[in-house]
Amino acid sequence: MRTVRRALGVLAALGLTGCGDDGVAPGGGTLEVTISGLPAGQPAVVHLIGPEGFARELTATTALADLRAGSYTVAATAFDRTGDRWAPTPPVQTVTVSANATTTATVTYAVSARTVGVQQLAMAALQNPVYLTSPANDPRLFIVEQAGRIRIYEDGALLPAPFLDIVSIVTSGGEQGLLSVAFDPSYATNGRFYVYHNDLNGDIAVARYTATPGSNVANAGSREPVITIPHPVQGNHNGGLALFGPDGMLYLGTGDGGGGGDPANNAQNTNSLLGKLLRIDVTTLPYAIPGSNPFAGATPGADEVWAYGLRNPWRYAFDAPAGQLYIADVGQNLWEEVNAVATTEPGVNYGWRVMEATHCFNATTCSSTGLRLPVLEYSHGDGCSITGGFVYRGTAVPELSGHYLYSDFCTGFLRSFRLANGQAVDQRTWPIGTIGNILSFGMDAAGEVYMLSLNGGVYRIVTQ
Repeated sequence: MRTVRRALGVLAALGLTGCGDDGVAPGGGTLEVTISGLPAGQPAVVHLIGPEGFARELTATTALADLRAGSYTVAATAFDRTGDRWAPTPPVQTVTVSANATTTATVTYAVSARTVGVQQLAMAALQNPVYLTSPANDPRLFIVEQAGRIRIYEDGALLPAPFLDIVSIVTSGGEQGLLSVAFDPSYATNGRFYVYHNDLNGDIAVARYTATPGSNVANAGSREPVITIPHPVQGNHNGGLALFGPDGMLYLGTGDGGGGGDPANNAQNTNSLLGKLLRIDVTTLPYAIPGSNPFAGATPGADEVWAYGLRNPWRYAFDAPAGQLYIADVGQNLWEEVNAVATTEPGVNYGWRVMEATHCFNATTCSSTGLRLPVLEYSHGDGCSITGGFVYRGTAVPELSGHYLYSDFCTGFLRSFRLANGQAVDQRTWPIGTIGNILSFGMDAAGEVYMLSLNGGVYRIVTQ
C-alpha cells in the first residue's frame, strides 16, 4: 500500500496524474488489464499511468486500444469491505506497450491477512500509568498515574495540569498508589467521579470528587469519603479497580490482604471485605446496599460482598452486550486465570485459597464443589502476573470484536479469546512487539482499547 501511495505521489508531483494527453495513437498498441477476485458489486481502484501525461482509472477488466508505445504503470489500491482488507497482487507493475501489439497486465484481489498491533500515543513518558478511561461520550482520555495524579490526553496532547492531584494523601510504591478512577454514568450532568487508592495508613480508600463537566481540572476540595477498608500488615494485594456496572452500581475489586497464601483466609471469609468483588449503591452518600447482594440484610456475610474467593483481582471488566463479567485474578506461584460469569449472578466463589486456577493450592487433593473454575488459565512458564483487559466492542479493529483481551506484567504479550458456551475459544496471541511490562488496559468512550506500560507509554490497539 505504501508503494502504491509513493508511486502515485511521485507521479502527482510531476503532474502526471491529471487528465493529460488522451494517449491515443492510431495504429498504436493495445493493453488489456484483467482485474479479478473482487467481491460482487465492488469496483476496483486501479490507476494506469503512461507516456506524455496519460492517466486512466480502471474499475474493472478493460482493454485499451491505440495506445502510444511506451512504458505504463499499473497501480492498484487495496480497500476495506465488511471488516476485511482486500489487497491487490501485484500492487504496482510496469508493462511496455508496443505498436501493433497486445500487452497484458493482471491484477488479482484477495482478502489479505490483517493483524492486530499497537500504536503509541504521542506524549512524554508518564509515571507508572496504571489506568485509562473516559466519561461517556467524552473524547478525552483520563490517565491515572500511580503516585496520585489523573492526567488528561486531549486533541493529541497531554495537558500540562493534572485533572486531579492527590499525591499528598496517597501511599504509593509497589502495588500501592492511586489505582483507578470511575466516572459516574451521569458524569455529564452531575460531575461525579470516584477514585480508588491507598491512604497514608496503607488502607484501601474510595472517595468521590466532583468536577464541572467539560472542565479539565476537578475540584480537589470536593472529596467525600465513600468507604475505607483496613489493609493491615502487607502492602501487596490491594486489588485496585473501581468500575460502574451495567446496573449502575459501583463495583470494587479488593485483594486478599497480601502475604503468601492468604494467611488470614480473607478470600473465603464472607465477613471480610478483602479478596472480594464488592457492589454498592452510591446514588447518595453514605452508600447503600443493593437488596440483590447475596449477603444483604440478615444473611450471614458482609452486605457489600457480591463475589468472593479472589486473590488479587487487579482488573476485571463488564461486557454489557453479552451480559458477562470477566475477572482476571492474579495467581500465587504457578497459575494465572480468567473467570467469566453472568453479570447478574451473585455470590460466586472463585476458589482462592482452596484452589489456584483449576489446581489445588497447598494440598494434594481438594474439593471444587461450590467453586467456580476459570474459563482460561496459563502457567508461569508464560508469565508471572495476569493483566486483565476488556472485551473489545469498538469499531477500529473488527478482528477483535467480541474478544476478551489480556496481557501479563512480565511478558507483555497481547492475547485474546472469545467466550462461547462457557468456553474460551479462538485463542490468539497477537504480534505487538516489545512494549514493556504491561500495567493495565484502558478503554475510551468509543470502546477503543489501550495498553499501558511501565515504560510510561500508552499504546492504542489498532489494525495493521
